[in-house]
Amino acid sequence: MHILFAEDSRMLAAPVIKMLERDGHRVTHVLNGTAALEAFVAQAPDLVLMDVEMPEMDGLEATRKIRAIPSNKWVPIVMMTGMAANSDLIKGLEAGADDYLFKPVDFQVLVTLMRAKQRILDLQSSYFGILDNVHEGILTIDAHGLIQRFNRAAERIFGYTPSEVLGQNVNMLMPEPYHAQHDGYLANYLSSRQPKVIGTGRKVQGRRKNGETFPMHLAISEVESALGVQFIGLVRDISQEEEDRLRIEHLALHDVLTGLANRASFNQCLSDCVSAGQPFALLFIDIDGFKPVNDQYGHDAGDAVLVALAQRMRHAVAGRDFVARLGGDEFVVLLPEVASATAVEQVAARILSKVAEPIDCGAPVSCRVGASIGAALFPANGSSEESILHAADNAMYQAKRAGKNRLVLAG
Repeated sequence: MHILFAEDSRMLAAPVIKMLERDGHRVTHVLNGTAALEAFVAQAPDLVLMDVEMPEMDGLEATRKIRAIPSNKWVPIVMMTGMAANSDLIKGLEAGADDYLFKPVDFQVLVTLMRAKQRILDLQSSYFGILDNVHEGILTIDAHGLIQRFNRAAERIFGYTPSEVLGQNVNMLMPEPYHAQHDGYLANYLSSRQPKVIGTGRKVQGRRKNGETFPMHLAISEVESALGVQFIGLVRDISQEEEDRLRIEHLALHDVLTGLANRASFNQCLSDCVSAGQPFALLFIDIDGFKPVNDQYGHDAGDAVLVALAQRMRHAVAGRDFVARLGGDEFVVLLPEVASATAVEQVAARILSKVAEPIDCGAPVSCRVGASIGAALFPANGSSEESILHAADNAMYQAKRAGKNRLVLAG
């Protein structure tokens, strides 16, 4: 054990230190209560032997101040005194001491006491060893919202050391608006006993030491003990899970090659636009001359052309407009709130111009393609998903038959 030994008499301290070191303990010896407090803060020991009567700060006051320091573990304090009156013993225990040794120290009693305290420390070490090796962050707070315990997983998740958070309000681990609302929520719960999170688990946002917010799963339990009401929080960082979920969702709704929305995403967007009942335009685009690029230069060149065309189409329309690749060399563009042929013609002209520009596809020469575009207006050319899509598709084939590289509006 690491023992902090506060005794103002070097002569009385020397044999005790010798005996403790002989039994394998490491001893930090100080001469007064002030030094004992400083040594405790600098490196918390496993046990404190505290003389009662010392200069500058006596043992009782030093014990009170040590007990006021937030800590993840309980450090036993044994008072050493020559006084045996019950009133003196009561003062020490009320100050926070756990046991007493009477001077002059009986070494046999001291050895036996060390063994008893070691058993307690071993149990505590085993308990905290379990808490510190679980994957979930575990922290406890009191009825005032002050953090009392903070395991290693919580350190890893939030980026704080226990000394930085113990005794602090737990809302330091929360972003707004939870940061400002937490104290009120806790007070309301303690007065009404109507929980929102306590007793359940749910996804919330946490805040790390560096200010980063992250998703976490939080489960809170309430415990009543001799220390009063405490709340135990079980925290799991689900940042990676959320990233994986978003990646899967993105893959489900986006074309892998071009990054544009895919057919499933387009179908949903088209359905939403029709359901909204507001005017919109649908452009169905088929690339002219794409097959010769694939046949002459290979599929890598063809993929490069498709990627370049996707970027150009995206840049040719407004941010609110929707661009998707249906498959192969077929693309669609949805123009919300576009109700006139003139507006459609302007957008189509930009797309045709961009598509016609040379494309670096890795071939010996730049690749050139064109586009046939069919456009339909909702609800003039179709009032359902099927009818508006059919109208735009037919118009695209009319553009093909009319010589390609042009726009045809549905009649």
